[in-house]
Amino acid sequence: MVDLPKYAHWVAERRFLVDPARLPPLEPGESRLIEDLYIDGGRLRLRSITYAKTGEKEFKLAKKYAPDNPMVGPMTNLYLSAEEYAVLNVLPGARITKRRHKIGAFTVDMFEGPLEGLVTAECEATNRMAALRFDVPDWCVREVTSEIEYTGWNLAQTQALPTPA
Repeated sequence: MVDLPKYAHWVAERRFLVDPARLPPLEPGESRLIEDLYIDGGRLRLRSITYAKTGEKEFKLAKKYAPDNPMVGPMTNLYLSAEEYAVLNVLPGARITKRRHKIGAFTVDMFEGPLEGLVTAECEATNRMAALRFDVPDWCVREVTSEIEYTGWNLAQTQALPTPA
């Protein structure tokens, strides 16, 4: 097994396209608004999370290291104060906004702005084998884990819905 970069943890995730018509009813008050800035010149992502129920905000700076396998890779998160977030939020980069809902083991992301209409789901685990054990619901219509077009970084860069395969 490859050594982790200092302070990183392994993330195993699978991504799927979602048919919104098949989703169970969602509770808007339980959602989170996620605003991501993929900072130019590297693999850093600045994230603001606003919880619908309370209006509370959380700020993170993350780095996803380039994985050998699209399903598994190391990641580092650093939690920030509002002041630290404001300093970094002026950096150049590409932005995306999405509303995130939790359904069982899955997070469902409904994109806003130019990506409106795109709905994806992810399931995360601590290792590849655990990620493979999830029962995939029928509202997940196609796995896109290995398709670079559906990564957050790529969606932010293109600001366009991927062309269906």
